Amino acid sequence: MANSYTKIVTPVGVAQYPWLTTADTKFGEPGDYKVNLVMKKEDCGAIMHVIDDVVKESLTLAKEKSKSKTIKQANLPYNDELDDEGNPTGNVIFKFKCKAVVTMKTGETFENKPAIFDAKGIPLKDVNVWGGSELKVSSELIPYYTSMVGAGVSMRLKGVQVIKLVEGGSDSSGHGFKKEEGYTASETQEFDNETQPVVAQEDDF
Repeated sequence: MANSYTKIVTPVGVAQYPWLTTADTKFGEPGDYKVNLVMKKEDCGAIMHVIDDVVKESLTLAKEKSKSKTIKQANLPYNDELDDEGNPTGNVIFKFKCKAVVTMKTGETFENKPAIFDAKGIPLKDVNVWGGSELKVSSELIPYYTSMVGAGVSMRLKGVQVIKLVEGGSDSSGHGFKKEEGYTASETQEFDNETQPVVAQEDDF
């Protein structure tokens, strides 16, 4: 049965600390794929509004499930970017993440690597997306509640569309992307006649 999580696709932002090709295993195996996306506040008001609505839903659901009348709200999955002196820069940082491996109730596991597309919606393989790349991000908003953390929303990373690629070495690091002017797969890779690229659907990005 398909879930009914709210799905979002961001405007173009700048990648910060991306782990998209390999998982970040700093806190143990199998690790997480993740990326922060920095956007100008005037460009992301609609996305923040959607996230805030899901936060309200998570608080309502938590009150229904808990006998406590007061439910703490967890930290939002986005925050204002601050300069070295602690002043707002006018940018907002959005935090996306997904587990590298998912275990089903049956005990089966599968790799949960986010899809990476170029600006035309063509899937990319073996491309290392570094900080400073310009991306759009596809995500599911997952409401949650724990008595310790409170009620909140996590942004499950589903895929990214690379508009401008900053690429480095191998240690860096459903989807909704429409075609954009920008980086295309042919700039760094070729496909043979037997293996043709699959293009993202129009209602994906």
